[in-house]
Amino acid sequence: MSILTTVLVFIIGFAAGFIDAIVGGGGLIATPAILSLFPSFSILQVIGTNRTSSIVGTSAAAWNYFRTVKLPSAMLVSACLSACACSYLGAELASQIDAKLLKTIVLGVIVIIAIYSFFTKQLGQTEHLKYPETQLPYIAAAVGGACGFYNGLIGPGTGTLLVFAFVSIVGLDFLKASAISKVTNVSGDISSWLVLLSKGYVFWPAAIPLVIGNVLGSYLGSRLAILKGSVFIRAVFIVVVFALILKVGYDLWK
Repeated sequence: MSILTTVLVFIIGFAAGFIDAIVGGGGLIATPAILSLFPSFSILQVIGTNRTSSIVGTSAAAWNYFRTVKLPSAMLVSACLSACACSYLGAELASQIDAKLLKTIVLGVIVIIAIYSFFTKQLGQTEHLKYPETQLPYIAAAVGGACGFYNGLIGPGTGTLLVFAFVSIVGLDFLKASAISKVTNVSGDISSWLVLLSKGYVFWPAAIPLVIGNVLGSYLGSRLAILKGSVFIRAVFIVVVFALILKVGYDLWK
């Protein structure tokens, strides 16, 4: 790659990591940007290369959250294990399922999420757990499994969907939901990434500057989210959800 291309890839990684660390959705930036820089890439090459950076960057963000936000260990473990298993399954099935049909369903779900989030002003501002403590690990496993499967199958927007699910279904506030989503997302990313890596879908000359930029962006984004709290995260969340609608809608139209 040229020096200019390397710098542009670094900037893409930084921007994606910064947004992803706050509320997920880094793939909304990275996926179309990588496709523009490398038009000869297949979609699986784009996902594999970008996922290499998001694993490292999201891990940096998760570490930042871990040091500040207290997370329920039982929920965390069950969500991660479920996401890991289901993401692997989704990656294995990625080439065998009609992606257009799935994206149409996802678009409908995201539109509902956007409307609900926009008009429910108090959503995720404070924690109101909706299930008894003994049931929370099972609910977290269901959330992690569903979003993990989507992660392996399609990818972009997984972190955003995780945040919304932990806020609306479980009842966490946005800050804690964002924290637990980072760890769950990493678990799902690793298993699906191993599938993509084994099949040669990682382009390392682009992955390395992506990793460096993503780590830096993730660290700064997570620090900002912790500093600003749930009100700030909710605002960013709504913006990212509407961007996700445009992205999936454009994909279907194209």
